[in-house]
Amino acid sequence: MPTKIPSPSFVLELPKLESNLKKISKLGSLKNVIILHTLKSFHKLDGLSLIDKYLDGFSMGNLTEYKYISSLKPKHIHTYSPYIYTNDIVELSKLSSTISFNSISQWESLSHIASKQCSVGLRINPKLNIKLPTYCNPNKSMALGVEYNKFLDLYSKNRKIFTKLEGLHFHALSTSGVDGLKYLLAHISKEYKEILKELKWINLGGGHNFASSSYNIDAFIDTVTKFTNTHPNIKLIFEPGEGVMKNSGYFCTTILDIIPSSTAVVILDTSIETHLLDVAITKVSPTVKSSSINGKYKYLLAGMSCIAGDTIGEYSFNSPLTIGDKIIFEDMIAYTIVKQTNYNGIKSAFFRVESHLIKQKG
Repeated sequence: MPTKIPSPSFVLELPKLESNLKKISKLGSLKNVIILHTLKSFHKLDGLSLIDKYLDGFSMGNLTEYKYISSLKPKHIHTYSPYIYTNDIVELSKLSSTISFNSISQWESLSHIASKQCSVGLRINPKLNIKLPTYCNPNKSMALGVEYNKFLDLYSKNRKIFTKLEGLHFHALSTSGVDGLKYLLAHISKEYKEILKELKWINLGGGHNFASSSYNIDAFIDTVTKFTNTHPNIKLIFEPGEGVMKNSGYFCTTILDIIPSSTAVVILDTSIETHLLDVAITKVSPTVKSSSINGKYKYLLAGMSCIAGDTIGEYSFNSPLTIGDKIIFEDMIAYTIVKQTNYNGIKSAFFRVESHLIKQKG
């Protein structure tokens, strides 16, 4: 285990990131395919500079996220957020190649402004029947995109409000293999036959597990090629957030104390709520280097905060742990660092103090 790395720290391993990018960039070389890195999964310039060399660009949510790539010159920027501020739309549309709006009300109020500068589209919720964890299943959400049947009904009855529509945005998957993509494209091909003739692009969102060794690259190429051959006027946009950053780095911590118990408690120089919010949300314990399923020595790894529930999980090791040892959490770059700052580019909350005169009795 590393000994000279400061603790706690997130460590990005550029060779591993580059290995992912080389694999993914081959998919991006296909005709009418655009692959973007989504800034909500990772936003440090050291990695973004490398990503910019291999992928077509980035997807962002707002002007805050644009600051992370302002020194770069990506070929394509896609903007999407569940809500886009009216005051930002002019600048965002100048910076963007494509924009997806989340609701009909946003479309009606902002698309005519944005379309003067870039290509505009609408996010659709296809309501696919896919078994995904509740916290990341957009098909079950009422807030993410327009329900497809409501959109199709409105499109058929009032096509005039969609004269500027050039793209549709579908984010329905999560760490999915190529079968998820096939399911999504089958839905699109069936339900939007007439609309497809009018479109210039379809954003197929994230959730594509491109960097996984189990991802069927040949099946992806076959699936995408069949669709683009049928619809040569449409570019397919992919936003593989975790798919880009998968296994590209780790989180290094140090054992501060070990408290004897039926299962010894290891106190680490971290906290779920400080560094590992994604662990708290997903309820999935990260993989720990050198741990063993059948290890003789069992420990409960815990943070150093004053919250009783600040525990990461139980792990077994073949050798006993000691104070000062490093505990390495693997595959911890995506969706961790971003959640300590402005996740999705959402502004920090203000703090204000109000003073009131309090009348004393008597």
